[in-house]
Amino acid sequence: MGGQKETGIGTMVRPTYETQEHLKKEEELAKFAAYKWNCEMRKQDKFNQFDYVAINNGKVRAFVELRCRSNEYNKYPTCFVTANKISSAFSMHQATGLKILFLVGWSDKIGVANLVKQYPITIGGRFDRNDKADIEALAEIPISDFQIFGEVNEYTYSKV
Repeated sequence: MGGQKETGIGTMVRPTYETQEHLKKEEELAKFAAYKWNCEMRKQDKFNQFDYVAINNGKVRAFVELRCRSNEYNKYPTCFVTANKISSAFSMHQATGLKILFLVGWSDKIGVANLVKQYPITIGGRFDRNDKADIEALAEIPISDFQIFGEVNEYTYSKV
């Protein structure tokens, strides 16, 4: 399932790797955040820059990118997000003034970091799908930049 696909009009489209299980975990994490932040978490379509918007009193308060990880939060010193996601965060923040958050559910904790911040950039990605487009510029967010605000046993997130 690696590589790009021809659209029929001369452009290439990357495959998407979201599974129903993955989407269910993200939904559970979003429900937990809605409870903790006292807001509605509304899922965006898969081609939006960010996974969810946080809404309170009928107004969008933040854009939220979600990630569900199978490792413990302190296993690695950083958590990666694409450099393009950071660029989108800066652009969206500049355009709207809203917070852009990175919400991560690890196997043991839940944390949130600000995506409108400069982070070290490296090259990396996934090697297990044989998709050359999975290797790209990544921002390394230090684990210490995450505000830990929950334990996995506080919500129904299924461990991988």
